[in-house]
Amino acid sequence: MNEAQQLLIEISSCPVAASVRTGQDGPCQKIVSSQTGISFQRPEPWSGRLDIAPILFLSSNPSIDEEETYPDASWEAERITDFFQNRFSSPAGWVDSHLCALKRDGTRTDWVRYWAAARARTSEILGKPKTEVKPGIDFALTEVVHCKSRNQMGVREALECCSQRYLERVLAISAARVMIVYGEYARYAVCRRYDSGIVSWCLPNKLAEFRLGDRSKILVFLPAPNERGSEKTLIANIRSEGISMVRSYLKSQADDSALLIG
Repeated sequence: MNEAQQLLIEISSCPVAASVRTGQDGPCQKIVSSQTGISFQRPEPWSGRLDIAPILFLSSNPSIDEEETYPDASWEAERITDFFQNRFSSPAGWVDSHLCALKRDGTRTDWVRYWAAARARTSEILGKPKTEVKPGIDFALTEVVHCKSRNQMGVREALECCSQRYLERVLAISAARVMIVYGEYARYAVCRRYDSGIVSWCLPNKLAEFRLGDRSKILVFLPAPNERGSEKTLIANIRSEGISMVRSYLKSQADDSALLIG
């Protein structure tokens, strides 16, 4: 088991969430206790190939659908790893090409709007049709709070604990040079933890150059996809100038990869 797989299993088996479920108090009590389904859905570490995806979406926390086929306490490590790492491409069919998740009864959910929004923004960046974007490969997704809830219930209370415990470690594994930061909770967590690593801002505070160790990334701050009244596209938020900057980071990543291969 490599470092990414170890972290994936650690987050999905978070001891803080487990302690709340045994009756202990803590900052994550509200979000953990918000689950009312038959079985507790594990914290979601990320979705997709975090180790190779050039674009990473970072949001508040994953939403929950109690009818979805989703890892719980009965799942073994290999199946959990396949679910999160290969969520969009596994032969198990966790998610289909229409971005509909597999339900426990074998049918499909409606298409997931958040995944569709990530695919649309990736399409803008890569300059190719949405139908040609490969979820989980062209982009991966993660959160600053990993436990699931509806309408961000409990995120405010859990934010400091969860981001302090896992955010740096997730980003250290991520291969992405471009990070799309969705909404105020994710923006707050990133800026609080990495203020000293932000080298420069531009397009008034919509873009930031960010250094993590010896690697540079570009942060793109966008409103959450479900935020009412806000323009969601990249062109509306960072204009063509910003999109050109984002693409230059992806090109530098591709150039680095070519040098390593060569």
